[in-house]
Amino acid sequence: MPEVIQPEKPSGTLNLVWRTNAEVNDRLLAHLTPEMLPAVTPGGGFLVAQHLAHMAEVTKCWTSLLDQDAVRDVPDLYETQAQEFVAETDLSRTWEVLGRTRNATWQALQEARGVGNLPHAPTAQFLTHLLVHDAHHRGQILLALKVSGHPLPADEALWAPWRDAR
Repeated sequence: MPEVIQPEKPSGTLNLVWRTNAEVNDRLLAHLTPEMLPAVTPGGGFLVAQHLAHMAEVTKCWTSLLDQDAVRDVPDLYETQAQEFVAETDLSRTWEVLGRTRNATWQALQEARGVGNLPHAPTAQFLTHLLVHDAHHRGQILLALKVSGHPLPADEALWAPWRDAR
């Protein structure tokens, strides 16, 4: 019988970083308007709405590798229509699903009895992967807004949570 690897429980520092990242995501969401959601990343990339849906879906997918039941009841933010990735455009629903997803992920980490099928066994590495993924897509969203002529959130709005994290 293979040895069951016990995950390390996320530390207080990881909890702080996870919550701070969530606050930055929330501040970006608070800045967005429905008119901004169709803005597209240059070179044929995702629409802003698709980036947000993708952020939730990747977190759900990775969390399901740890515990397939943890995010089972969290709705998707996209559907496939005629082989097209059609993303949710209701910002309040997007905000709700992103919050539910991150809460379910954190809860799954707290209750984990093993590492499931995670390719990143240490929880710190798993969470870091998700944090970097979010940061990448926030950057893509900001780029899509900028090239589409939409106002960007103030730098202070996105950086203050990191400076003030406690």
